[in-house]
Amino acid sequence: MAKYYIFRHGDTWYTKNRQSYPMDNLSVEILPDGIPALKKIAYYLKEIPSDFNASSEYLRCQQSNKIVSDISGLRFKKDARLNEFSHEEFVNLVERLESFIGEMEKKGYKNIVICTHGAVIAGLKNILTGSEYEKSELVDYPRPGVLTIIEDKIIKEIDFNLD
Repeated sequence: MAKYYIFRHGDTWYTKNRQSYPMDNLSVEILPDGIPALKKIAYYLKEIPSDFNASSEYLRCQQSNKIVSDISGLRFKKDARLNEFSHEEFVNLVERLESFIGEMEKKGYKNIVICTHGAVIAGLKNILTGSEYEKSELVDYPRPGVLTIIEDKIIKEIDFNLD
């Protein structure tokens, strides 16, 4: 089974102020405050022999990826299945995450790095640990700056917001 390294995009005005995203949130940008934690994640990931790196298509993830890529050398492939959960049925989110994980398993990747959004991280955590992912668990995700590592159904989190 693969080992997943999953991080949330850098802090945005909405994450920092604990506000819901607006309807059109494709172009929400990260804040300078979120960059130091992303750089720390990048230095950590620089030491990981990654087989595949994927990301949400949203601007905040693309900005986060650039910071991580510039330091780690990792290059991320945009994948719509990792986009934010919004304005869709919950079952669609589960289906796209199961599709993504199924593809990763089929290709036999050992180390996978993902940059995505909170609800997607919640889904990946539940699906990869064999738990039933239910709508009530959409908020089971870390804040930006935390790297979630999942291997053999075990979750480890490293908080890079700390000094």
